[in-house]
Amino acid sequence: MKKIFILLALLGAYTSSFAFLTQSSWRWRNNNGSQTSATWKANQNTAIMYTSIHEALRLRVEIYNSNSSSTQVEDSLQYTTTPEVANSWVNIGTHAGKDFVLASSINTVAQNEPTTSQITGNAYTYYPGKMMVTDSVAKGVFIPQSNRTEIEWAIIGTVKTLPNTTYYFKHWGATANNLPPGVTYPSLTTAGTLPIKLTGFSATGEGSKVKLQWSTESEQNNDRFDVQRSADGRTWETISSVKGKGTISSTSNYTTYDNSPLKGITYYRLQQYDINGKSTASDVRSFRLGAIKTLVSVSPNPARAGINFKFLNEGAKNVLAVLSDANGKVVHQQTFKEVQANALNKLNLQQPAPGIYILKLKGEGLLESIKVVVQ
Repeated sequence: MKKIFILLALLGAYTSSFAFLTQSSWRWRNNNGSQTSATWKANQNTAIMYTSIHEALRLRVEIYNSNSSSTQVEDSLQYTTTPEVANSWVNIGTHAGKDFVLASSINTVAQNEPTTSQITGNAYTYYPGKMMVTDSVAKGVFIPQSNRTEIEWAIIGTVKTLPNTTYYFKHWGATANNLPPGVTYPSLTTAGTLPIKLTGFSATGEGSKVKLQWSTESEQNNDRFDVQRSADGRTWETISSVKGKGTISSTSNYTTYDNSPLKGITYYRLQQYDINGKSTASDVRSFRLGAIKTLVSVSPNPARAGINFKFLNEGAKNVLAVLSDANGKVVHQQTFKEVQANALNKLNLQQPAPGIYILKLKGEGLLESIKVVVQ
């Protein structure tokens, strides 16, 4: 009998440690105001029609806790077109290669901004949730027993979004697959024709230039493509604009050049604009011009009494120097506001232990690495 009681106690502890929350009601809204003032696109638990992949949407989802103790929300938002297939669900993040991504550039609401009760019909006590704009995992909300919360996600379509398709959405993590009777997953259906269908985008070297090519399978109300580049993949500048074909159902091919590519690695993307001014970004491509010779030298190398580097041919600004050992551990980092061409610059650190190191130099339009031997 004693063994049975112990077994029951262990089973109860196991069940409690893996208790799940429940996803309940939901509602779509426009991205035209705060978490209290933005207007609703449809009634509660009602699907919508999505007519433009450039339109940011907000989806509010109710989560409640029917467990015997406080439980933390730790969920991603997922989408699928086939909810009956268990492994078809895809996490929504910031990567543009997916059908939907977080609308991280909106300014109507902020990441982690607390939510107030907006969804009706559940008698549980309300516990503040949060807005999800830039983070792909909602966590840090501990829902007390017999309480509920609301998580609101800001999402947007991409060039990967399929036309004439119904998408379903769900929380995945602490909520598992829990749905109460009579409640369905949030859903939307895309319009029969979306602005463009991008079928290829490449960046290749051609002499001292970078050749940028892309193709579309079809276009609708396509005004133009802004070709953008970046040294770090975060801050972008437009280097050229290419006129779109408006509305066309056949394949279109485009070519342009970056005549003055940045030193080191250059990142490229397309920002496509509709005639109404709405835009969306493509996947990112990167290219390193192989014809450029080594831009950095270290002296002495092997190093015995300090490590010095210099840029050959051209200087650079706001340079971050990071020295890492052979295992990737950072042993020193230092910022140089301005580095003159062919001038020695010394790292302000004590002589590291003998071995092989990698010095990475990153600045405006620059990303270089060089091996350093310390004796």
